[in-house]
Amino acid sequence: MKVRNSLKSNLRAAAQGIHRTAEQKPAFIAIPEYFSVPDSMEKFTSAEEISKKTYKETLHFLSEISKEIPNSYIVGGTMLEEDQGRFFNTSTLWKNGSLVGKYQKKNLIQIEIKAGVSRGNEPAVFATDFCKVGLLVCADMFDAALIAQTVSLGAEIVFLPVAALGTHPGVKGHPLTEKIASENGVFVIKVGNVRSSTRGGRSAVIAPWGVIEEVSDAPKDLIITADLDMPRLREYRKKLNKT
Repeated sequence: MKVRNSLKSNLRAAAQGIHRTAEQKPAFIAIPEYFSVPDSMEKFTSAEEISKKTYKETLHFLSEISKEIPNSYIVGGTMLEEDQGRFFNTSTLWKNGSLVGKYQKKNLIQIEIKAGVSRGNEPAVFATDFCKVGLLVCADMFDAALIAQTVSLGAEIVFLPVAALGTHPGVKGHPLTEKIASENGVFVIKVGNVRSSTRGGRSAVIAPWGVIEEVSDAPKDLIITADLDMPRLREYRKKLNKT
């Protein structure tokens, strides 16, 4: 998803994408990190200010659009949530208007730290009608211990909302997320938020045996879909656990 200049424009774009995706009757629909926050992350200065301007409307949006698509789980990207005076980059999972669970990003980038975002601590894995899913966010992909914890709790699919900075070094392909998928025996669903650069932020569906689908390099709204072969994944995990 390409980020817009206003909260309302971002929510409108997200709604359009979700409704278009829902026509395919998917099990899961996922949207990017900070999908509702206007402008690029380079402009983040105050987590408190961003939270006050975007949190309530974003939370309401996710609850309402989840009701409109009751048969699909919605992975609600992330939003800046206040919790006891601290602000967390929180990812959420929804079904039919109800919050199934949430995860607070543990591994923050420098811009978030300077803006006053707090670190989460706990991995998050949730049972769904299809399988167990784990929620991680962007730079969490660099934390091997956190990934291992998430997988040890039973996650077979890991949703990874990400956001691209214009200063991010160029990355060819998806080397880190491919490594995570193959070494841990999980599907990684990488969901990108781009403003003016797709460096490191390109969406992709990644299996332990390679990339299934990915978006182009163009920084624009795109939808990708994939059928996940869960029996094949489970066989892969059995072999992985024997080695």
